[in-house]
Amino acid sequence: MNEIVQMVAQKFNLSPETAQQIVDFIMQQVKGKLPAGVSEHLDSLAAEGSSADGLLGKVKDLAGGLFNKS
Repeated sequence: MNEIVQMVAQKFNLSPETAQQIVDFIMQQVKGKLPAGVSEHLDSLAAEGSSADGLLGKVKDLAGGLFNKS
């Protein structure tokens, strides 16, 4: 998740602390819109510390599995 925070900080010229707050807020908002089982998977994906591309790929795979699409 640190890589995502770094990307947000660089893209929007923010301090790392502010970028972390934004990423945390977005994660909470996304998790609040997902069913409980899916939001737990999002927590585990974020905790793995995957790169941004790897994390997005895993989310895409998870979403594809939910909707029987890949």
